[in-house]
Amino acid sequence: MKIPVYPVIIILLLTFLATILLAGGEWQIVTDKDGIALFARELDGHSEAQFKGTCIVHRPIENVGSVLSDIAAYPGWFFKCIEAKKVPADNSSERHFFLYVAIDTPWPFADRDVVYETRVRIDHASGKAVIRSRAIDRPLIPLRKRYVRITDSEHEWVLEKIGAGRTRVIFINRTNIAGPFSNYLSNPGVRDTTVYSLRNLKKMLEHPGAQK
Repeated sequence: MKIPVYPVIIILLLTFLATILLAGGEWQIVTDKDGIALFARELDGHSEAQFKGTCIVHRPIENVGSVLSDIAAYPGWFFKCIEAKKVPADNSSERHFFLYVAIDTPWPFADRDVVYETRVRIDHASGKAVIRSRAIDRPLIPLRKRYVRITDSEHEWVLEKIGAGRTRVIFINRTNIAGPFSNYLSNPGVRDTTVYSLRNLKKMLEHPGAQK
C-alpha cells in the first residue's frame, strides 16, 4: 500500500518541533484544564520526559500532608495504584522510609511495581513541605510473578501554604516504566498519572466522600 507523502512529512515536522520545544530543558505548558496545569521538559540522559502538574487545593497544608502520609490509602486516589505500603527497614524513620507501589498497567502489558526511597523535608517557617522519592534497585521486596519491576523513576511532591486554607500542590514525575515498549509507553503513562493523581487528590480533599 502506498503511503501519501505529505501526511508523513507533517507528522515528522510536528515530532521534530516537539523535540525542539523540550530540548532546552525549560518547562513547556502541555495542558491547563480544570484547575490543573501540566508542563513537560526533556532531561539530559533520559529518553522520557519529566512532567510537572500544579494546582491549588482549598484546604490547609496539613490536610494535604495527611493524605500523602496515608500510604495504604493511595489506591483510593493515586492513578492506577493497586497497592502501596511502607517497607520495613532498619534505617527507616518518619521522614526517611522505603515505599512499595504496585501499578495497574493496561492489557496486554504486565503490571508494574517499584520500590522508592523517600525523604521528607518540612519547613514550618516558610509553610512548605517537600517529599522526594527515587526508585531503588535493591531486593527489599521480592520480584513478583508476572510483574515488571521499575528501577528508573523519581518524583517529588511540593506543598506550599499560600493563604488561610489554601495550598499549592506541585507533583513532578519522571518514570521509565521498564520492559518492552517502555520508550513508547513511559510518557503517556506518566502524563496521565500526573494529571489524574492531582485531580483525584484535589477532588477528595475539597469534596470529601466523592468517588474518583
